[in-house]
Amino acid sequence: MKRTYQFIVNPVAGPKNNVRYFKALKAVLNQRGIAFDSQKTKRAGHATELVKKLLGQQTGIIVSVGGDGTFNEAASALVGTDQQMAHIPRGSGNGLARMLKIPNKIDRIGDYLEWGKAKAIDVGKIGNHNFFCTCGFGFDALIAHHFDGSEKRGLKGYVHYVAKSFFRFKGVEAQFALDGKAYQGRYFTVTIANANQYGNDAFIAPSAELEDGLLNVTMIKPFPVWYAPVLAVALFGNWIDKARYVETCKVREVEIRSLSQPYFHADGDVYQLQLPAKITVQPQALNLLVPSL
Repeated sequence: MKRTYQFIVNPVAGPKNNVRYFKALKAVLNQRGIAFDSQKTKRAGHATELVKKLLGQQTGIIVSVGGDGTFNEAASALVGTDQQMAHIPRGSGNGLARMLKIPNKIDRIGDYLEWGKAKAIDVGKIGNHNFFCTCGFGFDALIAHHFDGSEKRGLKGYVHYVAKSFFRFKGVEAQFALDGKAYQGRYFTVTIANANQYGNDAFIAPSAELEDGLLNVTMIKPFPVWYAPVLAVALFGNWIDKARYVETCKVREVEIRSLSQPYFHADGDVYQLQLPAKITVQPQALNLLVPSL
């Protein structure tokens, strides 16, 4: 049976407006005879609402079109179900899509949708929130806070806020446990990762896998200013786990007991945690279409 698709489109995702992009995409899909319907999101949380309404209907494959936030909203409604979804990355980071090599070029999307294969991936959970890429506290959460509502997006926006905040940031005092082992001290950043990167090929967890039932934790202690360029090269060079001032491990559960910082991020969105808070993994809980090799 030929596949059909329900598109959930965020028209304002990413560094450029999505309307023109999706118009061109529809033309290509029509040329290929790919059957689809589409709906646009109108506000935060709307993608989740739209997907929930589609569940139980003969919807075919649900396709989110937007950034990590749009994907998070749509996918969160499908965690633990048999419903298959796909994603067309149009955000500023696109961490999960980059890891899975999901295309965003229009001339490659038709092949992805028609010939892609379902992959059951792990999903992280903190409180009532799911995350698919990363979550954490420290400097990354501060940058996510600056990003929230900002017009400066993408790698340029990230560099802007890093430069603006780096010299004033003194770290975060934290108490947490990794599979019951207690940690306490001052940290530059602590990232709990399901995927191997934040986005833009910034690899914060080089050994992360999406089907191992584990979370990768990367802890970076405060470091001298002169070492910052080394860490930047390590981050984008995919060897941050081998750098000084960095400790990594794989766990099934993280418990955050106290934080001196009010910000906590999950897939780029910022929350205020109610502590203590547990972070767990839901093994192979989402059926996601990935490109065929």
